[in-house]
Amino acid sequence: MMSTIQNTKRKLKRKAKKFKLKAVMKNRFVLEGFYKYGDTDKSRFRRMLYLTSLHLSSRLGGVSGAKPRVYERKKYTIKPCVTAPESSFSKRPSPTLMAKKFLVNDIISFDIFDTLILRPFDDPKSLFFLLGEKNKCPGFKRYRELAEKLARQEAFEKNGTYEVTLRDIYEKLSRFVLLDIDKAMQYEIETELDLCFANPYMKEIFLQAKNLGKTIIAVSDMYLSKDVIEKMLKKCGYEGFDNIIVSNEYNASKRSLLLYEYIKEQYGVEKKYIHIGDNIVSDNRSARKCDIEPVWYKGVNPRGNAHRAFDMTSLIGSAYRGIVNAKLQSGDKQYSQYYEFGYTYAGFLVLGYCKFINDYCKNHGIDKILFLSRDGYILKSVYDELYPDSNTEYVYWSRSAATKLTVNRFKNELLLRYIKYKIPRKMTIAKILKAMDLKEMQPFLDEAELTADTLLTKENYEDIVKVFTVHWDIVTEHYRRSNNAAKAYYKAAVGNSKSAVIVDIGWAASGFSALRYLIEDEWKLDCKVRGLVAGSTYLHDMDIIEPQMTNDIITSYMFSQRINREIRRDHDVKRMYGAFTEIMLSAPAPSFIGFDFDDDGRIKYEFDYPEVEGYSMINEIQDGIHDFVNDYTKHFAKYPCMMNICGSDAYAVCRQVISCPEYFSNLFADYPVNRAVGSASFETGSLGKLIENEFVK
Repeated sequence: MMSTIQNTKRKLKRKAKKFKLKAVMKNRFVLEGFYKYGDTDKSRFRRMLYLTSLHLSSRLGGVSGAKPRVYERKKYTIKPCVTAPESSFSKRPSPTLMAKKFLVNDIISFDIFDTLILRPFDDPKSLFFLLGEKNKCPGFKRYRELAEKLARQEAFEKNGTYEVTLRDIYEKLSRFVLLDIDKAMQYEIETELDLCFANPYMKEIFLQAKNLGKTIIAVSDMYLSKDVIEKMLKKCGYEGFDNIIVSNEYNASKRSLLLYEYIKEQYGVEKKYIHIGDNIVSDNRSARKCDIEPVWYKGVNPRGNAHRAFDMTSLIGSAYRGIVNAKLQSGDKQYSQYYEFGYTYAGFLVLGYCKFINDYCKNHGIDKILFLSRDGYILKSVYDELYPDSNTEYVYWSRSAATKLTVNRFKNELLLRYIKYKIPRKMTIAKILKAMDLKEMQPFLDEAELTADTLLTKENYEDIVKVFTVHWDIVTEHYRRSNNAAKAYYKAAVGNSKSAVIVDIGWAASGFSALRYLIEDEWKLDCKVRGLVAGSTYLHDMDIIEPQMTNDIITSYMFSQRINREIRRDHDVKRMYGAFTEIMLSAPAPSFIGFDFDDDGRIKYEFDYPEVEGYSMINEIQDGIHDFVNDYTKHFAKYPCMMNICGSDAYAVCRQVISCPEYFSNLFADYPVNRAVGSASFETGSLGKLIENEFVK
């Protein structure tokens, strides 16, 4: 009785979910309105009421809009794996278990494409984009697909099967575009050979079968010739097949059962067969009908795409998804969630940003690249691997150091960051002065009846500011020694360079703005500097660096007031998108506080207490970043155009994870953070607490 009730409840829930999705996906107006403002922690009744109001507004207001495209729907419905590593859900049979299956069979048969061999795309037809460029033919992908369709239709009318050769396809291609057929075919074969790579899980399974001394065959429904496929298998490390059987050479396919029947005739119907492949029909059901034991290996892309970003350009998006799917879904290894965070999300951003930095430096004749700590740590590491001949340096900098070193110009920054922004924290005057390293101001504050144990409030804020303003010469004099140390440090860092670019993650480019003033105006170093940020937005003043962007002094990679404004609007600071993005570029090092001289007159660097609790997480994230960059660049070593990852593509990948607060709550709950400049180290909290206190739903 209970099981019947539970089954009924499940059915009702599924139907309710389908109804909700159908209602939400009705048009773009409803879709965006619901997911941006209605699908929060409101009650089910309030969500449905809101959804109904959206439909009414759509009808009455005449804003029904077009039906959302597939990628627009997936933008809101596809989510990352929250509770466990994505690779843990692959649930492939172990090589040992497969070896036991092999023991009781005589013939081991493998499917080839998407089983033994993978391509770095989630859709193999994406390869046709590259062929279009080689053939200098816009629209080639569409023509190539239509030509194959026509060739198969003609083959069926003549022979009763859909089997065709590559030449058959290219002869039909002349219906749409005139090409040198032999040359165009060679381009496709070369590209297939360039890009194919071994499925690491299947490689291990193949070796198990080989070590058992079994008869191994490879079988494929494919238009490429046996010779070409043999070269591809050899390139991927597969050798030792008894036979490679390709459908177009026998005018028979696995799907039609004829190819399986031919195999059994060749090797003997009395033998026991096992076949491994990814297609549920041709590799599973058809094999079973021929009394061949099937092992269905669900493809890496159908499995992985359930967690992948789709609001991307066609070619780069397909490459990103294909490479990540191959890594996490093949089944050969299980990774930690931190590693997967780096590989799946941060790696793509870092690779795209580094290419953007390199292009910018070439176009602007930049002599030196300065990567600011700490976000620049992983950026410099990857950049140096990609462009080893570049003149780069990782330099110490922070909002805290910038605030203190620029008191001669940006007076209000010190007052805001160290005093006004601390009002909600209920800090005492003593704690504030300790954070500012300005204890000598206490006697003057005492004169104004602002004693060390006085709590900072809205009411006494202006009184404190008056004291500081009257005695500002003491403030500037106190930080003069640190300023001189910083000048000596950056003079050495800049060296003989006449033009340098300062790289940071964002968001208001305050670090760059402070350094630009110091280098060009106060310290008068003979070097002009420009700034690069991953994204530009600022909660308190959206136009804070607009003049510098207009003047080409600061340039943003993903979004700003000048590019991708719709992304900038999506980048919700109140929902901690900025903080979540910064975690991608974290460094296993303490926060930098400032410069000083030691007793021997050498530059001394001052750091906050190390947040060692997060270092192991960061190291795993950075391992994932490096591996993604290495895998991507290795696969496309002969196709440099694939390195051109636009900012909107990079952000689409970032957005998928930063828009999922439960992902960070689960994975980084204990990650140490200190959001505010000038807070004492012992007040550093965790990301989990920060989400709980600051996340605006």
